[in-house]
Amino acid sequence: MPAIADLLKAILELRDHATQFFDESFRLTVEGESLSGAVKAALQKIDVLTRQLDLDAPTVMISGAAVDTAELASDTFDDEPWRLVFGKSPLAQKMRARDDENTLVFFTTEGFLEWGERIDPFQYPGKNEPDLARPTTIRVNGLTAGFGGPLLWVLPPTGQASSVPTNKLPDQSDVHGLIHTNAVKPLRVCPSAYALTWGDLGSPAAKHLVRLSACVLAACLVQELKHTDDGYDATLRGTKRLSLPLYDSRQEVSAEAHCQLAEAVCWVYEERPETRLRLVMDRLSIDIEHGQTLLAGAEKYLAVALQQARDSYTFVILDRKDAYHKEVRELMKDMKSQADLYASKVRDLVSSLTRDILSVLVFIGFSFIAKFDQRNIHALLESTELSVLVKFLAGYLLLSCVLQFSSHLRDASLAYEESRTWLDVLQHYSSRSDKQDRFLTPIDKRRVTLFFAMGIIGVIYAILILITWNLPFTVELLLAQ
Repeated sequence: MPAIADLLKAILELRDHATQFFDESFRLTVEGESLSGAVKAALQKIDVLTRQLDLDAPTVMISGAAVDTAELASDTFDDEPWRLVFGKSPLAQKMRARDDENTLVFFTTEGFLEWGERIDPFQYPGKNEPDLARPTTIRVNGLTAGFGGPLLWVLPPTGQASSVPTNKLPDQSDVHGLIHTNAVKPLRVCPSAYALTWGDLGSPAAKHLVRLSACVLAACLVQELKHTDDGYDATLRGTKRLSLPLYDSRQEVSAEAHCQLAEAVCWVYEERPETRLRLVMDRLSIDIEHGQTLLAGAEKYLAVALQQARDSYTFVILDRKDAYHKEVRELMKDMKSQADLYASKVRDLVSSLTRDILSVLVFIGFSFIAKFDQRNIHALLESTELSVLVKFLAGYLLLSCVLQFSSHLRDASLAYEESRTWLDVLQHYSSRSDKQDRFLTPIDKRRVTLFFAMGIIGVIYAILILITWNLPFTVELLLAQ
């Protein structure tokens, strides 16, 4: 839009008369010590252009008091200190390149570079900073060629992004699943937020963002990232254990070194990241010299370390494959022993139930039925001796049921917890899905079978106890039919 270009030009004209020019993320502040005719004309022009763009007019202050630009027509405020405060968000919204993005605008490349120097790529953004983990476009007045990545675009005021390559970098969750962060406030290692994959990455305007992106990529290749008073320290656990600064704030990173870091991160997180990272660290921890930062060491030695890791990876995977199959065999043996345990408990419960039923029948039959006189059967059923006997038998059945259930439940629970614990301690090569599919899921089915059998047997015991407790009444009811 021509009006936007005119506004950008008017801001630069005002800058020529200013003593302070603060080009921040969402606000522009311009200050001067002496209000002159040229300054008045620039302020009035900016006010007119913002109204043409349907934007909120900037705040103009003379000697600390807000004034309307119409009042500048007189010479009342000549030679007084002045200030202009302009909220940039409404203007940025008119320069969006994507519908679902954060948009920033900088009136000078110097302001953009100063903003880039203030960014800490590992801290979550504050209220006055954009979240680069979302799609973000930064419009920079004076930029000749754009650059960026899948999420972050840095463009001239009227430029458009070139073809954006597909992002192959790992997600933030994948990185934090591999590395350990140590800081008072939570740290965020999100390589996608600072990924740079297209454009002129060797230009002076790109140098700060290239360094930030390289720092985040390097942090993806450590075992521990620690926040210190001087910045960030990285810990490498390879052939040697190293603790060294992640980067030097004065260090510049070439586009080639940045590309090499991105290639290494993509390869490490493609599959088996623990193994691949260890292979890269084995070589890198040997080559990095004392006093170097990780970023400097990676720029010098990462290409060799990555090539050696790729060459060694196939042999390491073959060794791991043999160990994996051996471990799976042990896992299946453990699963079979656990399955036999639950099956034996179900059989024990069934045999105990049949034993108790048979023992009660045999005890009653051999002890009393042979002596029963049909003429005195009713007197026998009403006798106190029989009542005491059947209650004793019912108590025996209840005690047998409780003891069996409690012992089986306790034994099964302990065996299950011990199995889960030993799985976590001893299984090194099997994945979580293997453990779940090949061990825990079949054992869970066995546990369900055991609990189902205990439920049915418990109901049978309850019926048997109830019948035994009321045996005289049950016999009379049967005789009456």
